[in-house]
Amino acid sequence: MDARIEAFPDIVIEQLVNVLDARDILALSQTCKSLHSIFTSQEVWKSKTIHEFGNLFHVYTIFTTATGLELAPDLAQKFSHEPSDWRAYYLKKNASAQQSDDDALMDQADKEYREAQSYLKTFQNDGSVTVLNQVASKMLWILDVFPGHAGCYYILGFILFVLNQLEDAMILLQMARAVDPDFDLVDDLEGEIERILHGYNGDEHGPSLLENDSLSKDLAEVLVAIFKKFDKDNDGALRPEELDSFIFATNGSHPPAPFLRQMGQRFGCNSKGWLTRDGFLVGLHLT
Repeated sequence: MDARIEAFPDIVIEQLVNVLDARDILALSQTCKSLHSIFTSQEVWKSKTIHEFGNLFHVYTIFTTATGLELAPDLAQKFSHEPSDWRAYYLKKNASAQQSDDDALMDQADKEYREAQSYLKTFQNDGSVTVLNQVASKMLWILDVFPGHAGCYYILGFILFVLNQLEDAMILLQMARAVDPDFDLVDDLEGEIERILHGYNGDEHGPSLLENDSLSKDLAEVLVAIFKKFDKDNDGALRPEELDSFIFATNGSHPPAPFLRQMGQRFGCNSKGWLTRDGFLVGLHLT
């Protein structure tokens, strides 16, 4: 049996890196050429960074592409692009964590978290998407300092749930469970989402809404009828005002202007950038 580190499977190398101190990894990388190649690779340091600090780059991408929310500008500077040098990023991030006043920062984080919960209640009352922008931004700020704060992942998942981004919401809830398996609120929301997703496939009490991963004929006909109801000028596309009316009627909130533009660009638009009927059907199918 070959017991050299170089012969270990990638999954074992990854686990080893996750438990070692950065100084030990750097020391190992200097022992020979083969270990230098392993322990200075971008993949190794990316894995260690995500293991210790979470993947906020992925979280940021989910929120800006799936929801159209306008997060705080400083978050774009931090998380819109992954680092070109993961080792340098990790070392800087780790040094910052070591120098921080954890008690004071945790007190501030808990305060922001409690305020976020109150803000969400405000959203449920008036449907202001601005509230969701603020809350999502606050949760990312907290996670940037305390990546083990399961409550922040839960709130982010709840926002995605409210916006009907169910599969993306499940990703955030899985992140919450990874950092704190005992965070009970995750179970309830996951169960609700699973019941909704299960309903798409039908059961003994009702027909399937999907057929071969496409909209069923019956569902497509209903959605076309809904589209026509909101397409007031019958031009085959929902201009921003019409699309806003549809979203407000179904979700109880007015989306931000960038979200309205992105719907057409993402799912299908006419020459004016307005969401077409086919784009409308594709968008509802994917979400």
